Amino acid sequence: MKILVCNLGSTSFKFQVLDMPVEHRLARGTFEKIGSGPGRARFWRGDRLVEDGSARLEDHPQAVELAIEWLRHDAETDPLTQVSAVAFKCVQGGAYNGTVRLTEEVLAAMEEVADLAPAHNPPYLKAIRRFRSLLPDTPLVGVFEPGFHTTMPEYAKLYGVPFEWYERYGVQRYGYHGASHRYVTGEAVRRLGLPQDAHKVVSCHLGGSSSLCAVRNGVSIDTSMGFTPQSGLIQGSRTGDLDPYVIPYLMRRTGMSAEAILQMCASKGGLAGISGVGGDMREILEAARAGSRRAELARRKLIYDVKRYLGQYLVLLGGLDAVVFTGGMGEHDFELREEVLRSLEFLGLRLDETANRSDCWRITEVDSPIQGLVIPSDEELVVARETVRLLQKAGSP
Repeated sequence: MKILVCNLGSTSFKFQVLDMPVEHRLARGTFEKIGSGPGRARFWRGDRLVEDGSARLEDHPQAVELAIEWLRHDAETDPLTQVSAVAFKCVQGGAYNGTVRLTEEVLAAMEEVADLAPAHNPPYLKAIRRFRSLLPDTPLVGVFEPGFHTTMPEYAKLYGVPFEWYERYGVQRYGYHGASHRYVTGEAVRRLGLPQDAHKVVSCHLGGSSSLCAVRNGVSIDTSMGFTPQSGLIQGSRTGDLDPYVIPYLMRRTGMSAEAILQMCASKGGLAGISGVGGDMREILEAARAGSRRAELARRKLIYDVKRYLGQYLVLLGGLDAVVFTGGMGEHDFELREEVLRSLEFLGLRLDETANRSDCWRITEVDSPIQGLVIPSDEELVVARETVRLLQKAGSP
């Protein structure tokens, strides 16, 4: 069974064809800067790069068309004859969660809650509808990010708002990065040989978008993101947690609309807003080393937030077997990892400094009571696995 998996951003589109259940990657491609000028377009067959050039794509439907054109050049990956389903790593589906067939009712629900994920739902909807028009007989499947967090206790999902808002309007903590947290915590348990029914792991997905997740015995019990992906840790250009009364205060003081302030919170806040040099931690670190106080503050704020949530989860889990780092910063910023893990030395954690600065998946001593790990995420593989489960349950070929 071959699954075409799609992962979209506001200006990007990544896709892969996986042969399941052997989990062999047959082809993959990426498009960048969609709708914002010439961008890079690359395509691989297996591990061989066969296309690498510039493409001016006006929107995501054009990227869909080019992806299908590339895939049709090889009979093994032709979407018209070889693909059993097209699957999407979706962000927010309102009443729909987990893994579902993307019917018109589901798409309508995604449109209704598009303001909860404005950078993701609109391009996903355009791409999904284009796939449906080009591949009308192929099942379309959505794997929604909050699905992994439905196991959180109800009290953990609640905000301190009138209960009617929760019941009637769905105002609650949903959580995101579900595919990433599911994959890396599962890999941590497998690599460490931890019991499936007795483990406590914290996943740290740290990149342009960041969140932590507390996992007990394979299920999420809490996560740092809430109603939208804007909340939780400070992020690349998003504020993270913010007192809601900041918005009316700024409206009165600046004359700006609520919409304008929210847009700034999403695009000019976070690490970029504090550092003044952007949200890329590599540039922030370089500026901090050059003496920028604001860059150093931004870096310290992120590390503080990670430690703060990690401390909460240590108590909620009642102990800790492992801390897993993934995402761009999580995988490549050894100084950040060191600062975070040294905060657990009082519990006996012993960092392996050489491993932490090398390309190693285990970055603590082998006999450390709490293990520190670096595991690159494979969200597309999670989406493919969940899609196969859905199709098999439904009796599809």
